[in-house]
Amino acid sequence: MGTDDSANNRIRSGQFHCNPLCPRKVGSHYLLWGHVDTVFPLQAMVGPDWPCMIASYVLIIGGTFMVMSYIIPDSGFGRIGQIIEFGLMVSTCVCFSCAGCSDPGIVFKELYNVHDMDNEFSQVETGAGIKQPKNRCMHCDVIRGPRASHCYDCDLCIYELDHHCPWTGKCIGQKTLKNFYAFLTSLCGLIIFSIVCVFSYATGFTENVE
Repeated sequence: MGTDDSANNRIRSGQFHCNPLCPRKVGSHYLLWGHVDTVFPLQAMVGPDWPCMIASYVLIIGGTFMVMSYIIPDSGFGRIGQIIEFGLMVSTCVCFSCAGCSDPGIVFKELYNVHDMDNEFSQVETGAGIKQPKNRCMHCDVIRGPRASHCYDCDLCIYELDHHCPWTGKCIGQKTLKNFYAFLTSLCGLIIFSIVCVFSYATGFTENVE
């Protein structure tokens, strides 16, 4: 999938990319369209585990429509239940897409002066004006602050790396952590409501609440 654009790899080019059939490769990520400083839907950047991401969409959407088609009509919740189930699915997919199709917080090369690359013990000034040590990643060859870590699956350094999630296809970091939590919250709501509908269906509750 995509081509290895070594000239732009890990470099914030400032250009708007728009060619899903030939995405720009950033580490092990693929920028399908958009600018690296934007977020989904203005940007679509998928990670190395994008097949798992597609599987996640299939499970969420497929499972929801099965419940809406075969369970809810006979569960007693009727049309209201289908609307709630569909709304939770849309909310889950939107949050999931924002977490899985946005830049998680990649450390790009040109954020620091190239002459600092030889000084692993220099300092970088944070947004609060506090100077903290910075170091060079031997894998990415970028200067990073103390809050950035290297992900070997994504082959990138990520600010405030939380973990690598194969189901979203990539890392969860500084820019996508809130979206990931929103996705988990919405998914839990979808699962709980689906279980309630299945239980109502299984116990023979047929009173329509409309």
